[in-house]
Amino acid sequence: MKREKKLFIGCFNKSVILTYIGVIFALAGIFILIDLQEAEQMNLVMFCLIISGLCDLFDGFIARKCNRNETQKAFGVQIDTLCDIISFVIFPSILLYKMAFQHHSQMVFTVSIVMIILYVLCGITRLAWFNILANAESKTTYYQGVPVTYISFVVPVFYVGIQRIPFLMRNINDIFVILYGVMGFLFVANLKIKKPTGKWYVFFSVAAIVTVVLLFI
Repeated sequence: MKREKKLFIGCFNKSVILTYIGVIFALAGIFILIDLQEAEQMNLVMFCLIISGLCDLFDGFIARKCNRNETQKAFGVQIDTLCDIISFVIFPSILLYKMAFQHHSQMVFTVSIVMIILYVLCGITRLAWFNILANAESKTTYYQGVPVTYISFVVPVFYVGIQRIPFLMRNINDIFVILYGVMGFLFVANLKIKKPTGKWYVFFSVAAIVTVVLLFI
């Protein structure tokens, strides 16, 4: 049977819609960071990070509900990883760089750059390992190492909390350097992390909504 010639390469169906939406929000957040003028704009950056995280959280759930062939499944794994690099490795790295760039201490800036490099290395290592184990992990109830997506919830939650305590806000760059170090370590640590199920989808959704509300009140 002759295969129908397509106009574009790739697999375009509802199983990857959220993946694309997530990376669009990540890019929007990056653009805001590049031209960051006011502190209030950081709230929009955190909002974009949260939406990217929610899209990644639910895109796999939706994909599993779709009737996909092997090519579509393989494409889904690859496009998800590539988008994750932008959304949860590059985007957060630029966020920390922007914070460090505004810091007056050369030492803090240097330490921040080193941490960004380590964070990126840990993030891409985690994603590469995930791709290798994609088929095996799809049959288990746990992840090996913390998914990079979790940075999209951890960073905004910390930011909301720090915002409300002046002393911590003055040292936010130092706190985030430590936070990124911990998250980078957890990305590559050989830990079994339970995959989110129904109740956890609800928990993350509610937590995201509460965080967004706190960002803008």
